[in-house]
Amino acid sequence: MKFTTVKTEKKCTRLKGWEAEAFFQRIRTDANHSLITNFRQEASVEQPEGFRRYNEIPHVYAAVELHKQANGALGIAAFNGLVVLEVRQLMSQTLCAEVKDAAMTMPSTLAAFTGATGTEVIILVSVARADGTLPYSEPEAEGFYTNAYHSVAHIYDAVLPIKITRMTPSLRHDFLLPLDKMPLTNFDAVPIRITPSKDVTSDEDDADAHLLATPVQMNVVEEGMTAYENYERVYGDVAEQVIERMGDLRHDSNEWYKGYVTGMASALFGKGWPEEETICHLWKKLTFKDVPGLTEDFVRTIVEAVYKEETAARRQQPKRNKKEPLMQQVIRRMEKRYVLRHNTVMGYTEYRANHSWPTPWRPVTDKVINTFSTDLQLAGLDVWDRDVKRYVHSTRIRNFNPITDFLFSKCSEWDGRDHIGQLAATVPTENPAQWAEWFHKWFLAMVAQWMGRDRRYGNSIVPLLISRQGMHKSAFCRSLLPPELRSWGYTDNLSLSEERPVHLAMSQMLLINLDEFNRISPAKQQGFLKNILQLPSVKVKRPYASHTEEVPRLASFIGTTNMPDVLTDPTGSRRFIGVQVTGCIDVNQTPNYPQLYAQALAELNAGTRYWFDDKETEALIQHNRQFEQMDSSEQFFRQYFRIPPSEKEDGTWMTTTAILQYIKQQAGATFKVPTPKSFGHTLRNLPGILFRRGREGSQFYVAAIN
Repeated sequence: MKFTTVKTEKKCTRLKGWEAEAFFQRIRTDANHSLITNFRQEASVEQPEGFRRYNEIPHVYAAVELHKQANGALGIAAFNGLVVLEVRQLMSQTLCAEVKDAAMTMPSTLAAFTGATGTEVIILVSVARADGTLPYSEPEAEGFYTNAYHSVAHIYDAVLPIKITRMTPSLRHDFLLPLDKMPLTNFDAVPIRITPSKDVTSDEDDADAHLLATPVQMNVVEEGMTAYENYERVYGDVAEQVIERMGDLRHDSNEWYKGYVTGMASALFGKGWPEEETICHLWKKLTFKDVPGLTEDFVRTIVEAVYKEETAARRQQPKRNKKEPLMQQVIRRMEKRYVLRHNTVMGYTEYRANHSWPTPWRPVTDKVINTFSTDLQLAGLDVWDRDVKRYVHSTRIRNFNPITDFLFSKCSEWDGRDHIGQLAATVPTENPAQWAEWFHKWFLAMVAQWMGRDRRYGNSIVPLLISRQGMHKSAFCRSLLPPELRSWGYTDNLSLSEERPVHLAMSQMLLINLDEFNRISPAKQQGFLKNILQLPSVKVKRPYASHTEEVPRLASFIGTTNMPDVLTDPTGSRRFIGVQVTGCIDVNQTPNYPQLYAQALAELNAGTRYWFDDKETEALIQHNRQFEQMDSSEQFFRQYFRIPPSEKEDGTWMTTTAILQYIKQQAGATFKVPTPKSFGHTLRNLPGILFRRGREGSQFYVAAIN
C-alpha cells in the first residue's frame, strides 16, 4: 500500500510515493520552514498569504496509488482498499482528539489524524468486497468506492461525536499534507466487507427537503484556497470576539442567544459578508438549537433586520417610504438566497443555494418551486407559485451551456501530442492503423456534432466494438467522456422501441452506447436506426412543454456486441466501423481529457476533415462484410452458384426466377422459396455481380457450381 503526494510547481507536476508507515512518520513534523503551521495561522480572507501557502502544500491521495502516464495525465496504479472520511469544522484541539479516539474504536480504522488546517480530522477506513478482494480496474473501483463511502459514512456517524462531513465520493479524493504530532494508526485494520448495491445515493444528498439544510460537501478545489475555507476561518475569529463581549451572561438564556445572533450578524456585516452567507453559517454553527424559539426563520429575521439597519446607516440615507413592487422584491430575495442558471442543453433551469459551500446544481422542479414560494411567503411576501415560475422561467435567468463551458474553459492549448491516437491504441485490433484512422475521424465528428459545425448532416458513423465478454468494451465507451460530461451526457440503456425518448436523448445526450447491439432486430436496424443516425436535428416535446420544437442533435453513437455477425443492411453497412477486439481493452489509463479535447478543437479549427469521403465509405462497406448476417436465400445461392468477375469467363445470364427454380431443384424442401422480388433485391446487393434488364426481366451473370 502506497500513498501518493502531488505538488505542482511552474506547470510541472511532481509525484512521490510513500509507504504507509513512512507517511505517518513524515506528518509528525512540519518540514519546509514551518509551511503548514504558518498556513494554519495566516490563511484567511484578509491575509492572502494563505493562498500562496495553500498552493505550496502537497496534496495527498490515500485511496489510490498514482503514476504519471505517457500522455501527462495522472493514472491510477492501484486501489489501496481505503475510504477517506473527513470531519470538518472542529473548533478545538480537544474535539479533534475526541473524534480521533472515537474513530480508532472501530477495528476497520487504519488511521485517524488532524488535517492541514487543524480544524478537521481525516479517517482512513479499510474496505474490501464481500469475498475479501479489491476491484482492479478504475471504473470498477470507482463504483465500489462510491458504494463503500456511503455505507462506511453511516457506520461512523453512529460512532463519532460529530457526523462525517458529506462529500462527493471519488477515488481521487485528496487532502492537503497534514500535520499531526500524534497520528493514531492501526496497520492490522480489519476491512469492512462491502456488498454490491445498485443504489449508492445517500439520503444526505436530498437538498430539496429544505434548501437551507446543511449542503453536501464537495472536494477542495485544487487551484487555490476555496471561499468556503476562508469564510470558516473568519467566522471562527469573529465568534471568539462576540462571545468575549457577551461576558458572563448564561449561555442557555434567551438574552444570550439573541445577543449572540445579533452581534454575529453585525460583525459579519462589517467583514463584508453577503447576507445569505451569514444566515447559512449562523444556523449551521449554532450548537444550542434546542432552545425554545431558536429556529432558522428566527435567525433569518434577525440577520435581515441587522443588515437592513446597517446598510441604511452606512449609506446615511433615510428609509424610503415608497413601496417596492412585489416582483422586484421577489427577484431581489431570490437572487440573494439562490443562484439560478438555465441549462440550454437539458432545457431546464438549475439552482443552488447562494453561499460558499460548493453544492451540486439541481433542476428546478415543481417541488422546488413550491419551496421557493413557501420561503418567500414566510418572509412576508404575498406571492403565488405562478409568480415564482414567471421569474424562474424567464430570460432574466442567465444561460449556461455545459458543453462549451468544458470545451472552452477546461481545455487548455493543445500540446501537439496525438492523444486521440493514444486512446485508440488502448483497443487491441488486427489492424490498429486502420482503426486509429477511422476512430480519429469519428472522434472529431463527435466533437463537431456538439459544437454544431454542420447543421445539414449528423454524425452517422457508429464504431461497433466486437469481442467476447469481459474485454471492457462498455468501460471504454464510458471513458470517452470526461466526468464533467459523463455524469449527464452518457447513456448505455436507451431503448429503440419508441421514437419520442430516443429523439429527446439525441437532443440532450452527448454519447449513446448501443450496448448489446445484437439485440436490435434487422427490421429496426434497416429502418428506425438507419434513419436516426443521419438526422442533423430532431423534433422533441420537452417535459412540461406545450409544443414540439426542432432542436439540434447533439448525440453521437457507439456500440458493443459479443456476436460477430450483427449487421443486416443488404445494401451495405456503410454507417458502422466494425472492429474485432482481439484482447482486453486497457481502461486503467485515464485519458488526459483537457488535452484530448484540446486536440480535437485544434484540429477542427485547422479545417481537418471529420467526415468519410466516397473512397473511405466504400472501404467501410467492404471491411464490414465480415460482420454481416447472410440470409438463408443468399446462403443457398452461394452454395449452388458463383459470381464470375466478367463475361469473359464461363457463365450464363439467368433470370431471378430461373435461379430460384435451379436452387429449388438442387436443395429440395429445405429451401424456403422467397418472392422473386425480394430475391432479386438480395442478388442486386451482392458485390461484383453483373446485372442487366432484358425482355424476360432482370438477369444476372452467374455460373453454376457442379
